[in-house]
Amino acid sequence: MARAGGQCEMEAGFRRRCSRPAEHGDHFYPWSKGGSTSLQNFVAACARCNRAKSARIPSPGQQERMERRRREYVTQTGSIGVGERQPLP
Repeated sequence: MARAGGQCEMEAGFRRRCSRPAEHGDHFYPWSKGGSTSLQNFVAACARCNRAKSARIPSPGQQERMERRRREYVTQTGSIGVGERQPLP
């Protein structure tokens, strides 16, 4: 949550960052679909965006746009990467 500055990281209209406060931690790549529980796969989300995303797998374009937006608010030492799957058994 600190990395996101307390603001939702999800995409709002016109491919902009949502302006609502973050209330939830979301698995960017859904846990139910093999997403890992890791900092790289963690996304701060408001309740509305978290419910709207549900367990959908984001498109490669959504992932690219999130990483591009993160460059604006994540420090140089922080990771902007998003999405990570669990290793296959």
